[in-house]
Amino acid sequence: MSRLNLRPARLPRIASSLLLTLGGLLALSACSEGNSEENGNAQQTPPTMEVVAAQSQPVAAWHTYTTRLESPQRVQLRPRVSGEVEEVLFTEGSQVSAGTPLVRLDQRPFKAEVQRLEAEVARIKAELANARSESGRAASLVKRNLISREEADSRSTTATGLNAQLKGAIAQLERARLDLDYATIRAPIDGRLSNARITRGNTVQAGQSVLTTLVETRQLDAYIDISELTWNQDFAHVSAEDHLPVELQLAGQEDFPFQGELDFIDNSVDIDTGTLRIGTTFNADDPALRPGAFARLRIASPEIRDAVLIPERAIGTDLDRQFVLVVGEDNTLAYRGITTGPRFGPLRAVTDGLAAGDRVLAAGPAKAGPGMPITPKLVEMPDDGALKALAARISRLQQQTAQPLDQDNDQDAATLAEADRQAAGGRS
Repeated sequence: MSRLNLRPARLPRIASSLLLTLGGLLALSACSEGNSEENGNAQQTPPTMEVVAAQSQPVAAWHTYTTRLESPQRVQLRPRVSGEVEEVLFTEGSQVSAGTPLVRLDQRPFKAEVQRLEAEVARIKAELANARSESGRAASLVKRNLISREEADSRSTTATGLNAQLKGAIAQLERARLDLDYATIRAPIDGRLSNARITRGNTVQAGQSVLTTLVETRQLDAYIDISELTWNQDFAHVSAEDHLPVELQLAGQEDFPFQGELDFIDNSVDIDTGTLRIGTTFNADDPALRPGAFARLRIASPEIRDAVLIPERAIGTDLDRQFVLVVGEDNTLAYRGITTGPRFGPLRAVTDGLAAGDRVLAAGPAKAGPGMPITPKLVEMPDDGALKALAARISRLQQQTAQPLDQDNDQDAATLAEADRQAAGGRS
């Protein structure tokens, strides 16, 4: 009986459990439908992406090379006579003018030789005067047949020989005086001295012993080798007389503060390397410019043209072709093949495929593709300082080459220089 009484009591509890389970399933279904609607709304909103507007600006093909500064004149100071160093007259590392006494040798042996030869010249002069007098008398006597012709000729020959001896003695005296003068070693050029390698009390040998070195520092040269292809493309019509401007940067510097000019083009192409050597010169008023210093030299093609600029990171590569994603009027991305030119810091010149004002996906094609709708967010170029530096460089180049500006770049020189310093990334 107990088993029959329990069954009716369990039925209400089972029904209650079924109702709770059914309610939970309905609630979960409602939540799922709500989430589906939210996801559908989210997918309908295109993602926001940054785009930049391509800019047109005058550019020139800039090329950068490494080099070392050289002095146009470098002298190893050697004595022209042998002797003992009596005194070092210069301060090591000092700037000197041509003709400045630098080292003095013991002059006593040279003075003694000069005095000996002066006495020898005086003796020969006296003998020559007597011989000429005897020759004159002999010429008078021979006319009166008082002496023989042979005797007269002998006296004349003696006078001629003494005259030759006198000339030889005078030449020796002149050489001795030169040696006395050479005993004081002077600076042959204007320049800066190195340290003294031989000091007082040491004996030096003529033409062998190096006393110090002297380099000209008023101007410095820098030589680079440009490939034949680059020269023919960008500099084919350039001559040394054009004095094409160049810029120089020393190791550790961020900008190119030193201005120079091209003044030498070699007369032939090196057939082994396919390069042409050119030389540039710089005014060395700044003490930072020293012979032997490592430097980077930047030279621009004289041909200035308008180019479209976009960020380098906006460019993608598709096999052997470069492309960008352009934002259309319906804010949909489209594939656009381009041809690129030189790089200017974070910017790249586009020579074909884009026009000024075209909107380009700033981050490139890494996270997007053609046909994708987006919400464009227009931003500035990644480095406005690079544009200012480029304008400054082109302005300087056009001023130095006397070419008219195509755009309004009437900033003063200080502003241009400051822009160049602030945009170290603007180097090509």
